[in-house]
Amino acid sequence: MSQCNPTTTIEHIQWQGEPAVRLLAGGYEAILLPQVGANLISLKYLNEGLEFLRTPDDINAFKSHPQAYGIPILFPPNRIEDGTFTIEETTYHFPINAVKHHNHIHGFLHTRPWIVTRMDILNDDAVEVEVVFHADKNTDFYQYFPHEFQFTLTYRLSSEGLKQTASVSNKSNRPMPFGLGYHTALKVPFHPESIADDYRILLSIGKRWELNDRMLPTEKQLPLSEDEMLFRGNGRRPFGPPLDNHYRALPMIIRGSSFHGAKLEDRSKNLRLIYEVGEKYKHWMIWNASGNDGFICPEPQTWVVNAPNLSLPPEVTGLTILDPNETWKETCQLYIRHID
Repeated sequence: MSQCNPTTTIEHIQWQGEPAVRLLAGGYEAILLPQVGANLISLKYLNEGLEFLRTPDDINAFKSHPQAYGIPILFPPNRIEDGTFTIEETTYHFPINAVKHHNHIHGFLHTRPWIVTRMDILNDDAVEVEVVFHADKNTDFYQYFPHEFQFTLTYRLSSEGLKQTASVSNKSNRPMPFGLGYHTALKVPFHPESIADDYRILLSIGKRWELNDRMLPTEKQLPLSEDEMLFRGNGRRPFGPPLDNHYRALPMIIRGSSFHGAKLEDRSKNLRLIYEVGEKYKHWMIWNASGNDGFICPEPQTWVVNAPNLSLPPEVTGLTILDPNETWKETCQLYIRHID
């Protein structure tokens, strides 16, 4: 355990029987599960008793459906038609794990063990943990994705909240297709004295991708409906009808500044949970399961669903090809603010 003072700590713990890392700084507490996809399974603001992420009560329920809790890492994100695509004369065959629609979904990293490579107290107000996944010819999914790469994920916790930095380096000797997303599950309500009707969510979405009956884009982009425009306006209730929609990202201008991300507001307590994402996350999914399950997932993605199989140009789809030794890097942040 490393400790600077009682309110700035980073340590190894057991969480529901799983090895975990607990971070404490700036009034926030976070818990990371390195052995289960490096999922940041809990984020709280202890000073006001707030709990921001959907955290499972039972570890077995979590392991059976890990993409529905915390901040799962989707690499590649979302669905791939028939689990197959071809890039640079290489054809990739991913397992079909979404049987109903005969797709592959959510990639490989959200269930695999990661390695903790660093735990630091930076100062009296900030701690940081780094976890790494090394993929090589011995990795179990190399048969589907024959590339060597290193994924480094860093979480910094401070009075400014949680900052996530993702860095992916192509260690293979040929170009590597790259797509990344997060199935971030925000708890609603996050204040213990509030109810769901107190909440509204804003999201920096642009046009909606039309999806077919297999939940794959038809390549047609639709204007936002009046109801969807609430995401960019006064906010939309996160509950009610089920949501499983896909959008292009379009930053909002708020008080003269560009904002790319989501804002989940508790209007009864004048609190705003801000999920700010880097500009390389060009697309969003938004999902709330049945519509009344106590959470909503604003999911930033670097590429559109099924990007490698679409005929649209990469500047539209977000499809990225990393050259040998090339590194991709981007950040996201989660923090609480009082509404003015």
